[in-house]
Amino acid sequence: MVLIHEKISALLEQRRLKKRDLARALGVSPQTATDICKGRSAITLPHLRNLVAFFELRADYWLDEQRLLPESVDRASARRCEETLARTGLLQVGDPEHLLRALRAFVARHRAEFLAQFPDLAPEERRVLGLADAEPGAVGRVVEG
Repeated sequence: MVLIHEKISALLEQRRLKKRDLARALGVSPQTATDICKGRSAITLPHLRNLVAFFELRADYWLDEQRLLPESVDRASARRCEETLARTGLLQVGDPEHLLRALRAFVARHRAEFLAQFPDLAPEERRVLGLADAEPGAVGRVVEG
């Protein structure tokens, strides 16, 4: 099993970056960056977001326990994502998770009306809003990992 701190250390070495570069990217002290690289300090959700942006690698890569180094499919277009978020105004939201929870609660209360109004939502959009339908046969099924 490959842990996130191992991926960080490998990428820093591969890209000839220093822990102080990581500290700046994560918005933490150099000591905290060192602790993260050694697995002594937890990686928070904001850290994960900053890792995605700093290394320009998708979140899926960081959560994959099988691979140490990224592949071409793991590359994220960070600039494009940032530009999209900036256009929506979400970059100015202090607590986007709170906003998303509120939206999900509202959508859940008005599910039928919402889906009638927006029938063309992509599966990913439905999932983010908490509207994803269970896969056929998924209820009660044990998934091997």
